[in-house]
Order: sequence, then structure tokens, then C-alpha cells
Amino acid sequence: MHTRISLMLAVGLLWATSAEAGWRAGTPQAAEAVQEPRIAAVLARAMAMDQAILAHDAAAFTGFFTEDAVVNNPFNKVARKADAERNMRTGLIDYTSLERTIDYAALRGAHEVVLMGEEVLTPVRKAKFAGKTVRRRITEVWTDVSGEWKLAIRQATIYAAD
Repeated sequence: MHTRISLMLAVGLLWATSAEAGWRAGTPQAAEAVQEPRIAAVLARAMAMDQAILAHDAAAFTGFFTEDAVVNNPFNKVARKADAERNMRTGLIDYTSLERTIDYAALRGAHEVVLMGEEVLTPVRKAKFAGKTVRRRITEVWTDVSGEWKLAIRQATIYAAD
């Protein structure tokens, strides 16, 4: 019964929002890797972060980063946690859809997980490339901070905007 209620709530939440986020395994290695509980937990955190982006929830979005996080963002700039938060609050990060294809997922030691792959997203309003479909390659390093997975390093490179 509990599983059925959880499923109904999840479906209801997806139905209630027009924004979409999701992921898929792009390789057999990635599909196998997500069977490892720490990798699965990181992927769940990444999906929750994507949902925060789509919901325009800057406070939740910022909470996914380590304090010393660094991002090589899609605009060829190195950004820190405060920069990412500002970009979210000012509408430079604003999407109606965000889909990930994970090509590589692996543990790095006991406290880090690497995700690599592609994102396809649709920026809107003030975000660069608004109204286009943007494709970018990503690399993320997530780290365990006192039992909670947080994004420590991220690289994103736009290779197409149609």
C-alpha cells in the first residue's frame, strides 16, 4: 500500500508541473553502474537538482552544491556556488525541460561519484538560447558531505543550439 501511495504521489507531482526532467542510460556500463547504491543515490540527487532548476527554486538549487563547488559553465566561465545561485535567481538558468543521458557513472574512492554524459534542455525567457534546444556534454563530481551527496565539480560544454 505504501508503494502504491508513493507512486500515486510521484505521478501527481509530475502531472502538476509542466516542466520535465529525466535521465536515461546511454551505455550498458552506465545502466549497470546505477545498480550500485551510491551511484543510484547520486543520480537521484542529480534528478532532484534538475527538478529544483525547473521549479525555479534557487534555495533548493544552491543546497545541492558543496561550499567550495566550482563549475566550468556552458558559457566558458568558471563559476563558484554563489555565481550559480545568482545565475539561477536572475533567470540566466531557466529551462522548461532538462533530460540527461548518462554515458559513464563510477565511484572514485569511497566518497565521490563521477557522472558523464549529455544534457538536452530548453532555455526560456532571459536564459541564453531561449526557445532553442541546447545540447551539452557534462561531467560532474559529487562528493559525500556528512552523509549527503553534493555537487563539487561540474563542467558543461554546449555543442549545439538549434
